[in-house]
Amino acid sequence: MTITELQRLYADSEIVEAVIEPSLQANGWVVEFRHRRGGFVTLTDGSGSEKCYRDIDTATERAFEVGFHQVRIADHF
Repeated sequence: MTITELQRLYADSEIVEAVIEPSLQANGWVVEFRHRRGGFVTLTDGSGSEKCYRDIDTATERAFEVGFHQVRIADHF
């Protein structure tokens, strides 16, 4: 989902947690959001491809753009 789509979910209290974790597909970090009904949705670009960031700080900024004030960093592979 794009940032705009995720902002709508956040405003509607549909996503309840932001999580940054290592990407399984690239060398970097992805931002996922836990849905209130379970499961996760991933931040993607307009074409639906997973967005991968080089560093945790940039990934955190994207979670803040969605509306969250804190994020959980998951460092497992």
